[in-house]
Amino acid sequence: MATKATSNIYVYLRNGKIICGLCNAFIDEIQYRSHVAECGMLDKDYEVQPALKVCALCGKEVKDLTQHYGICTGGNNPTNNKYENRQQPTITPMHASLDRLQVQNRNQQLDQNKSHVLHGNSSAVDLSKGSSHTLPCRLHHMYCLKCLQHSMNEYIQSNTVPVCHSTLCDYELSRYDVACLPLEADTIKRLLTCVKSTQRAQCPLCVFYVDFNTMNDFQKHVASCNSENMIPCEYCHCLYNIHRLDDHSRQCRNLSSSQQQQALIDFILPRTKYPLTAQQIRVFIENRKKTHLSLDPHSIVETLAEFGDTFPFEIPTRDCDVCMETCVYDDIFVFGCEESHKLCYGCFENSCTTKMTNNEILTCGLCAYELHEGEIKQLRVADNRKKQFLDYQIQKTFNTYVGGTQGVIRCPNQTCKWVAEARDPNDRFRVQCPMCGNEFCSLCNQQYHFRTTCQQLPEITQRWFFWCNTERGNYWQARAQQDANFRAQLEDYERQKAANIQRNQELAQRYNDLLADENYKAQNCRLCPHCRRVVQHLSGCDLMVCGRNYHGGDQQSGCGNGFNWSQALPYTPIGNTGPQQVANNLPSPEQQKLVVHEGVQCDACHNVVQGIRFDCVHCASLTFCEKCEQRSTLEHSNEIRNQQKPQHVFQLIARSLNGNNGQ
Repeated sequence: MATKATSNIYVYLRNGKIICGLCNAFIDEIQYRSHVAECGMLDKDYEVQPALKVCALCGKEVKDLTQHYGICTGGNNPTNNKYENRQQPTITPMHASLDRLQVQNRNQQLDQNKSHVLHGNSSAVDLSKGSSHTLPCRLHHMYCLKCLQHSMNEYIQSNTVPVCHSTLCDYELSRYDVACLPLEADTIKRLLTCVKSTQRAQCPLCVFYVDFNTMNDFQKHVASCNSENMIPCEYCHCLYNIHRLDDHSRQCRNLSSSQQQQALIDFILPRTKYPLTAQQIRVFIENRKKTHLSLDPHSIVETLAEFGDTFPFEIPTRDCDVCMETCVYDDIFVFGCEESHKLCYGCFENSCTTKMTNNEILTCGLCAYELHEGEIKQLRVADNRKKQFLDYQIQKTFNTYVGGTQGVIRCPNQTCKWVAEARDPNDRFRVQCPMCGNEFCSLCNQQYHFRTTCQQLPEITQRWFFWCNTERGNYWQARAQQDANFRAQLEDYERQKAANIQRNQELAQRYNDLLADENYKAQNCRLCPHCRRVVQHLSGCDLMVCGRNYHGGDQQSGCGNGFNWSQALPYTPIGNTGPQQVANNLPSPEQQKLVVHEGVQCDACHNVVQGIRFDCVHCASLTFCEKCEQRSTLEHSNEIRNQQKPQHVFQLIARSLNGNNGQ
């Protein structure tokens, strides 16, 4: 069988292009093999030899010592230092799906990579005639060291941005590129002052980009890089050490989605190829969420790197209504006024500072809209400064209210300074303090009570205390003696005695506090003739203002109306009666079985309530029948205790409120 003659075709590189040895055409290096096969010389077989490398400036042949761009030692003296082969280690980025076992399996490979990065090639590099350096541009232009030195000196002397080639390649050298040049340390230092590119260096271990000032800083990062033990949090997607991940996850899962996203933004911010703002990363993440793309930090950083130093999305902006400066919308605060005025946070702070200096109430920077607590909390200032604004606004608001005729409501929590204007000082309603969360009645300042007046509450509390301690057992004994069908309730009462001990002790404490409070008010307090709030006269003349001292100070909740102390009605306390007197107010069991509370269902058994009806006065709607009462109120008591709230009180209703007291 005849064989075709084989010829050697030599090709060589000049200015980033390979010259074909057959047709002398300029082609890309990666295409020269296919080009030779299609060059028109198809009647022969050719053995394509490796390309000869030449300097991009002088065209002389050079030795290819640095074919790939990767980690380097940087700042080397070409006359006496080793220069590492800059081949970037090949590693697999750590994605969100990577589990603990996969991380452990990568340890050996990453240890080898780290050793390669830090120690490099142990043999000395031949820097004799023909040595070269390859720049990381798209075409990987190669330079002999003499031309490289000459080219970089020109950039230093002209103080211009160093690029790969002044006419053929406009690739800007980054700080990392310059630090990798095999030049004198002094030349490297001077050349770094000309660099304008903000591109960061990529760590070959964690595959993130690192901001550094010197090559030594970069190598320190590599030495401490512990990427082999980093896995992502399932909540915020940030990478954490495998030994710390469980502790972090327990805290992270309780954060809001915005806080988790902010953590991811803070993680990515210093690790992108080019510096970006937090707002840009936020917009990029929101866009990935809309398109259901991965929030893996590596994926985000790699995608952003593909866009270079140009951010791919438009950031919404708006002009501040005061200084007219254009700000990203995230840096604009929108007030709650009707006009929805919009100020940058700098003008927002300046407005609050000016008004506080002038002893004015804090308002919108452009109108008289008074700032609420939640708006002041949005100020981007130090916590102590923010607290100063809040305390000032609270005091200023209170002084404004008490200076007029309107009443005020103040949180009874002694450590809280919240205050608000009462539209109707005589109206009773539920108040939840927006600062401390305390829930109270607008008139008596006690735990809020539904369907009862402030004056009725002490008696209802007393009656509930005696029922739980003694009268429940007496009642079921009388019921069981009358009808054997009620023996089950009596037996259930006996079984639940031990479980009732803690609840009864807490009720006893509440009842004793109630008696002490009632006795104190009977001796020291009277009723405001306008709103019937309990008021106390401390000293001075008989002129009083409900809610404060007549001449100012000691501000409390009140209607703000004036009256004469000697003409006010005295406070009448509940009688310190015993359980027998309370029991006498209940109908006898013979009468009780006929009472039907039509239209009222028990929240436990869902049957129409018969007998004694139990309504929780501290819940908007909670009713039990007498058969379910003991077990259900005890469960309710345990729930309230777990919430660390005061025990609830139930009102005993023995007669039907609709007038139907018999079947």
